[in-house]
Amino acid sequence: MKDRFWQAVHDALRPLLNDADVVLAPRGDWPRFPCASGLYDSVIEIADCTLLILHKGLLTNLPNAELRKIANEWQWVFANEVFIVLSRHDRIRKDVRSGPDAIHCRPLDRFLSSASLRKRRSKIIYLHVPKTGGTSMWASLTRAFPSHVYYANMESYLRNPPTPEEYDLIGLHFSPTVLLPCVCAEDWVIGMVRHPAQRFLSGFIHFRRDSEDPETFTVSARAMRDMELTQYLATDFGRVEARLQLITFGRDYRQSLAVLSDQEMLQSAVAFARRENVVLAPSERSHECRDFLAKRLSFRPGALGYSNANTPAMYEAHSSEFSKALGLINSMNACEREFYDFVCQSFTPLGAAVHPRRRISHAGPWGLPKTDYLWAVRSTALPTVRGGE
Repeated sequence: MKDRFWQAVHDALRPLLNDADVVLAPRGDWPRFPCASGLYDSVIEIADCTLLILHKGLLTNLPNAELRKIANEWQWVFANEVFIVLSRHDRIRKDVRSGPDAIHCRPLDRFLSSASLRKRRSKIIYLHVPKTGGTSMWASLTRAFPSHVYYANMESYLRNPPTPEEYDLIGLHFSPTVLLPCVCAEDWVIGMVRHPAQRFLSGFIHFRRDSEDPETFTVSARAMRDMELTQYLATDFGRVEARLQLITFGRDYRQSLAVLSDQEMLQSAVAFARRENVVLAPSERSHECRDFLAKRLSFRPGALGYSNANTPAMYEAHSSEFSKALGLINSMNACEREFYDFVCQSFTPLGAAVHPRRRISHAGPWGLPKTDYLWAVRSTALPTVRGGE
C-alpha cells in the first residue's frame, strides 16, 4: 500500500482474522484480507460485518445512534492517526483504549460527546471548497471548538443530518444550500475562495501525485489523473471542476447544472455572499480571516499550517501541460473569476479591521495571483484521505 497508516491496519488485523470474519473497510487499495471483506464509500452498512475499519474522517457515514452502540458494545482492537478498528467479538486481551494508543481513540470519544462539549448557543458552519486552504482553517477552528462535525459528502449529510443542539461547528464539503433551512440569524456561515485557475491547478497537481491512491478517487479525479488536461476539460467532469466554486455557491444542490446559466449562478453566489451572517474571504488572506473570525466569534485562534502542500518541483513538472490549457480554463471560469473578485473586494473592510491590508501582486506563475507572503499552493485534503476532494 502507498499509505503507511492504511498498511499498519492491515498488518495489525491479519493475525486476528479467521475464515468466518467479514471485514468492512473504506474504499482503497487494501491488500487481500484472509477472509470475506467489503468496501464502503459515503454510507456504511454494517450487516454481517465482524470487524469495522472506521475512518475517522468518515464518522458521519453511520447514524450516531448506531455508531454509539458499536462503540459501546464492540471491542476496540486497533487505533492510529487515521483509523479505529472495532470488532464484534473479543480479539485481544485489553482494549486499545487502555494502552498507549488511547490518544488515537479520542476523536471518536469526542465525536460521541459533542453535545456535552458545546460552548456556544449558535452554530458556525464552515464551507470547505477543495483546494482553497480549507484544511488549515478547519484545523484552527476545531482546536477552538471541540464540539464539531465534518460531512465529507452530501449523501451522509442527508442520511445523518446534525441535530440543532449537537454541535458548535459544522463543516461541509459541498453546496451550503443543503444546510441553509437550518441556519438561524445568530449562526455564522464562513468559508474561503481562491483564484479559479490557481485552485484548479492545485487540484490537477494533487491528483497526479504518485503517492496518491486512485482507488480513493472520485470518477472525476481519476479522469483528471489519467487524461491529458485539455482532453479532461472537454468532458463534463472538467467543465464542473473548472467552475467548482461558482457551482458550489451559486446553485441549489437540488438543481441540475443544465437549469442555470453561469451568469445566473454568479448572481446567486453574490447574493449568498452578501448575507448578513456570511463571511467569505480569499484564501490568500486566510490569516486575516482567521484573526477576524477569532475577534468576532470570541475564541483563541490556532496557527494556520501548510497541509498537503504541492512543492515547486511539482508545479515545474506540469507547467507545460497547464500552460497549454490555461486559455481554455480561463474561457470557462469567467463568471467564477467575477465571483472571486467580488469576495476579494468585499473582504477588504473586514480584514482591515484586524490587519493593515497586505499587498497582493500578480507576479505568480502563468500570470496567476500570488501574495508576497504566500505562493506555496495549499492543498485541502481533510483527514478523510479521499483524494483531496
